[in-house]
Amino acid sequence: MGIFTLIIVILATTSLFIYAYKFNLELQNNKLIKNLEEYAKKEETKQQKSKILGPKQAKRKRNKKERTRMYHV
Repeated sequence: MGIFTLIIVILATTSLFIYAYKFNLELQNNKLIKNLEEYAKKEETKQQKSKILGPKQAKRKRNKKERTRMYHV
């Protein structure tokens, strides 16, 4: 009877470890999905802000006076 109980205990502990491992994987997957959804939401709001604010100016404004350039001859 000692060997049979030992085999049953080993099988029970292995099944518990497998269950815990699968449960941990499921939790990690849920966290990853949640983080991806939050990231997508942040990116969407960032794009909406850029649409509201409009494009940035590409060139800065120069002074009204024309600049004179001096070259050495």
